[in-house]
Amino acid sequence: MSIAAEQWKAEGKAEGKADMLLRLLRRRFGAVPESTLERVLGAPDGDLDEWAENILDAPSLDAVFTGRRAN
Repeated sequence: MSIAAEQWKAEGKAEGKADMLLRLLRRRFGAVPESTLERVLGAPDGDLDEWAENILDAPSLDAVFTGRRAN
């Protein structure tokens, strides 16, 4: 696979993760502020993974982004 194709695939994967994270945030906490939307859409893959796992235990929207997993 070419470097460009690999990059395109990785970007698509990150977009999908960001979309899923936003759906989960809305379901758990309701409306998502514009600043949170921008943060999620611009986040690196690793942050998206961490935040998605934080949703399970976070008592608030802010805690999703500041909390650390206990594992």
